[in-house]
Amino acid sequence: MTLVPIADGPLRLSIGNGRDRRQLVRRLFAFARPDASLPDLAMANQIFEAAREGILVTSLAAEDLSVTHVNLAFEKITGYRREEVIGKNCRYLQGNDRLQPEIATMRRAIAERQEVTVTLRNYRKDGTLFWNEVTLAPLRDEKGEATHYLGLIRDVTPLREMAARLDASARLDRLTGVLNRYALIDEVDRLRSTLSGRILILKIDMITLQEVNSGYGWDAGDCFIKQVALRLSGLAPDLLGQFGESQFTLAHAIETPDDAEAFVAAAIAVMEPPFTLPGAIVQARFALGYVIGDPADSALSLTRQAGTALRESRASRLHEPRQFDQDSEIAARKRIRLTAELQQGLRDGDFLYHYQPKVDLHTGKIIGAEALMRWQHSIFGLQSPDVFIRMAEETRLILDIEARGLRQVAAFAKRLNTGRPAPLIISVNISPLEITHRDLIALVRDVLEESGANPAWITLELTEGALTESSPEVLRILRNLRTLGIGLAIDDFGTGHSSLRYLDTFPISEIKIDKSFVRDLAQNGVKRIIAETVIALGHHLAVVAVAEGIETEEEKQLLENMRCPMGQGNFFCEPVDEAAFLALLSDAD
Repeated sequence: MTLVPIADGPLRLSIGNGRDRRQLVRRLFAFARPDASLPDLAMANQIFEAAREGILVTSLAAEDLSVTHVNLAFEKITGYRREEVIGKNCRYLQGNDRLQPEIATMRRAIAERQEVTVTLRNYRKDGTLFWNEVTLAPLRDEKGEATHYLGLIRDVTPLREMAARLDASARLDRLTGVLNRYALIDEVDRLRSTLSGRILILKIDMITLQEVNSGYGWDAGDCFIKQVALRLSGLAPDLLGQFGESQFTLAHAIETPDDAEAFVAAAIAVMEPPFTLPGAIVQARFALGYVIGDPADSALSLTRQAGTALRESRASRLHEPRQFDQDSEIAARKRIRLTAELQQGLRDGDFLYHYQPKVDLHTGKIIGAEALMRWQHSIFGLQSPDVFIRMAEETRLILDIEARGLRQVAAFAKRLNTGRPAPLIISVNISPLEITHRDLIALVRDVLEESGANPAWITLELTEGALTESSPEVLRILRNLRTLGIGLAIDDFGTGHSSLRYLDTFPISEIKIDKSFVRDLAQNGVKRIIAETVIALGHHLAVVAVAEGIETEEEKQLLENMRCPMGQGNFFCEPVDEAAFLALLSDAD
């Protein structure tokens, strides 16, 4: 109860007269300030009336706990005048809303003559709702027997509304006003509990957003996001939320798979029209994944399954919509397990290199080798790159794996070439991420300084993925590598769409003819023409051509006749570990 300063002047009594009144006021004041001395009757009455909280007193002697006293604040809060209240039970404040659990709590406390505080919905005389924080406390006589109940009421509606706004703010995305990921998962769980049919969880990833942000600015990107949210809201899903900046998730109750197909088709259709943004009209590109789930499945499980389908859609060439299936889930679990195992393998130093000799096709001498990464798995043994490279790149673990691997290769090149009159050049593959996601020049400098290797002993093999963007930055990096003395090779040459352009644009020192052109070289005239053309280009541009995947004497002889200078493949030797490669060199010497 809040007390206000008492003004000087005449005091107005409002609690009746006589001995009962004085006793009641004494008890009330003693409850409010148990350590205070008792003021006179007039002072206690003014305190009663000046209180900002509503105060009411009910008599336990009355069968219906009827009200005996109320103050001015009670009238102001409830809208009821005291003459309308005295002698009645105050349950009328509950209106028809009498199933609130707090009411039962109050009844139990009164029956046990205990103090209690609850917050419940009450209704003013004009019918408007207010949230009422009620404290009920027994007033006892000299014998300690409860004779009355004191009630303090406080209108906490503004506080409840503020709390509701804060809760909504914490649950909603500030830009779009839709649910955030945590609130959406909570709401999906609530929705599941009400369903008798199935539930559709659909995820959409706006692939275009990054292009909009970089091309037209963040304001245009925000406008794009809001328009996407507005269009998806127009589908009237049961739930709509945002997962990250570019991803939306919808949940919708369905009865049949046909309902799901219709909803997915509607989602695709609503995203088809161009988006009008500040300074641009954009045709959205998006990936879409969905799952038809059982209400028994958890919200977290369903959203993860839809996310798995979305990843499949993103990975497809045309970003086709994908529905989750069990095979996708098994693949997702394998990815999770493989990622954890890759991290452990990196910590344990389980990644190593095997070396396949590169041979001078005219003399048959070993003049270098390609370092091929292997994973010495603790359970499954030696694993080829096909098993783990894609996942390592998706998780960016490839950056740490290759940084450590490049140090291994440089150290081996140093060991291999120390005291050797004609050095052997070791080539090693690097991921396109090495160019786009790290300072590759700084890494190579550090590796060369640490190992003491001559840069001329090392060639970095680049796939077409590292060269698709002829940006000034990519050119700068490659030219700086060549300035350091590092060799640069295009791996799998001829398999891409624009490989010939690379020879003119990039400072390449070596081209590797893909094994698909070497296989069946004798029987396939087109392959012979392609191989001869690449070899001739190498001679004219002073770029070394290396034929990969030579398996037979016939293939080797044909390539030698074409004046291909170098080759590698199982015909000469399979990839071997460091010790075996050193032994091979010793035997050759």
